[in-house]
Amino acid sequence: MMEIDYQYLRPKKAEALKKWYDAPVEILDTPQVWRGKNAAILPLRRDPSFGLLFGKGGVVAEDGTYVDLSAIPGRVQYAYPVEKPEYRDETVVYCGYLVDHWGHFLIEGITRLWYFLEKDPTVDKYVFFLDENEQREIRGNYRAFLDLLKIWDKLEIINRPTVYREVIVPELGIQMRTAYTPKLLNVFDAIAANVTVDPAWDTPEKIYFSRSQFQKGKQFEFGFDALDNFFEKNGYAILYPEKVPLDRMIHYIRSAKVVATLSGSLPHNMLFGNSGQKVEIVERLVISDDNQTDVNRMRQLHVTYIDANIPLYTIDFVGPFIMGYTPELERFAKDQGYLPPDEQFLTRKHYKSCFVRYMKSYQDLYRYNWFQDDWYGPFADSLYEGYQAGHRYFADYLDGKRPFRWHHYLELHYAKQFVKRLIGRQ
Repeated sequence: MMEIDYQYLRPKKAEALKKWYDAPVEILDTPQVWRGKNAAILPLRRDPSFGLLFGKGGVVAEDGTYVDLSAIPGRVQYAYPVEKPEYRDETVVYCGYLVDHWGHFLIEGITRLWYFLEKDPTVDKYVFFLDENEQREIRGNYRAFLDLLKIWDKLEIINRPTVYREVIVPELGIQMRTAYTPKLLNVFDAIAANVTVDPAWDTPEKIYFSRSQFQKGKQFEFGFDALDNFFEKNGYAILYPEKVPLDRMIHYIRSAKVVATLSGSLPHNMLFGNSGQKVEIVERLVISDDNQTDVNRMRQLHVTYIDANIPLYTIDFVGPFIMGYTPELERFAKDQGYLPPDEQFLTRKHYKSCFVRYMKSYQDLYRYNWFQDDWYGPFADSLYEGYQAGHRYFADYLDGKRPFRWHHYLELHYAKQFVKRLIGRQ
């Protein structure tokens, strides 16, 4: 039975997250399957005019109608005109867009592969598509996933519109906060069963998935070293997922009694885990990740959410972020009998360093643009609550009372502040 612990979240954020978990979700014991003769598979065509996260693409039936079951609503959807597509005299299973992002790969990219385990003898190949005319080598954990499932030799990956003698379209295994099929878990269990465990691998009881060594995030993510220090001091093995091969990562997850992880794509890896496993999700954002609710529900995980983020401005999922030993993380530590991070991560100097780098990163990313996405609206209370929390850390800087970069001392505003303080002392 899934258990969710909200007590280490800010109250409004916890309230919003609970609504997601309380909403009904359909369990698809028999997911849909569409079959069509002479259907076309269209690779991804970027088209921002439709507000799609990725672009147009999917399956078009012989009569020219778009097969809605082939879409990922809001992400990959709709047809586009095609001239002279290639033809293959084969029966294939449509697998969808092979997205080059690990989180989306797990949640959306491979969730039609439950059909592979149905062992349909009529199938010649399983077909993914890339962007139109894209050339990409499938490697790393993406390749390892497909190898461990033992589907690699049966795959075709296309980048041009292609018509097949017959196309089979399985329903998505996860439909965000709406429906899922338990058959999808069989895919992850099959992969885990195919892992060959090296006797040299260690099996720590507590692990923490960190982002502090993730190169692409270093210019946007600050204070993450404090979390590494906190978890390491309290007996967690620190793992950097981008540096761990998939087979070994699955071994770590399945062997651990407790998996702690930063929010975002990292906890999606619990699809490889054991049902009923204990997970601690350290929140980076002012709202929670809605996709993770599906993972937690499917695996019936016992999840504790912990707010360790210090929000300042409205941002997208790139950041920037500041993490720290927040009151919520401190309460969690006390309840667990854990030690706080080292003193160097609790000083004003440390937080100022994070703040300065945050502000520089924010200016580089957004300049003077006002960032506001459509998903912000329903979470106004959570946002305001988060920014109040962040303001308490950096009020003097945010309110213009104290300079935080050297060139501010040359600005007239701070000269006036200095004069006022001098006058006030007399």
